[in-house]
Amino acid sequence: MPFLSPFRPLIDRPFARTAARSSGSRDPLDSPLWPTMAERYLGGRSAVFDDAVQVVLPPVTEDQTQVPVTVDARALGSADEVLVIADLNPFPLTLRLEPVAAKPFVAFRMKIEQGTPIRAAVRRGEVWHVGGRYLDAAGGGCSVPPVVEKKVDWKSLGETRARVWSEVDGLRLRLRMTHPMDTGMLANIPLFLIEELSVSDAAGTVLARLTLQEPVADNPTLTLLPDRPATGEALTLNARNTNGTTFTVRVPIPRGASAGQEGRL
Repeated sequence: MPFLSPFRPLIDRPFARTAARSSGSRDPLDSPLWPTMAERYLGGRSAVFDDAVQVVLPPVTEDQTQVPVTVDARALGSADEVLVIADLNPFPLTLRLEPVAAKPFVAFRMKIEQGTPIRAAVRRGEVWHVGGRYLDAAGGGCSVPPVVEKKVDWKSLGETRARVWSEVDGLRLRLRMTHPMDTGMLANIPLFLIEELSVSDAAGTVLARLTLQEPVADNPTLTLLPDRPATGEALTLNARNTNGTTFTVRVPIPRGASAGQEGRL
């Protein structure tokens, strides 16, 4: 029998701005799990449902192991922290971004176990601004074995393709890392993923810091909007996986036309 979601009719309902604590205001997506998610991940702070926090999802999910998600909260201005939460995933917390000197924006791909609300919670001081959409999807992105057996190319583990573009108000960084991002849910395959990633300027000052969780898709592809450093001609990417292996790569900053580099992270 197919899974009939109680959330589907609300897919196009916009978030209304509600000046109330999350526990006392109506969830626009009517998820029975949202109070639990808010209690677990928002640290007891106040929350408002705010349409200034945009979550962009595909209209059709063709591959539940590679679902593109974009979070754009630039309408809020600066932010202290961004969380991406999928209510009905086995691992609801998907990604955490600290935009230290960057825009509250991130684009990536994730694994989906079933249709679920996908939310972005953006913290400014002591208040969380929450936006989201419902993703209609078939099941199995996190726990069903792949049709073709996945093999790890250990020689290319951590290999990264990265490029920086100049923007009017900063930089756009896009990168793709070679890593299996195993969730630990399949028999005889332990947890194995990139768990930390930071973007720094030439002086070592962190511009953005990411914590990646199990739902992030294999060979993570990420887009960030860091500020342009005052000095230096390159960004440095530093990453660490769950085995404690670290990777570093230098990505040139274009002066005029965009420039990029392929290297190891």
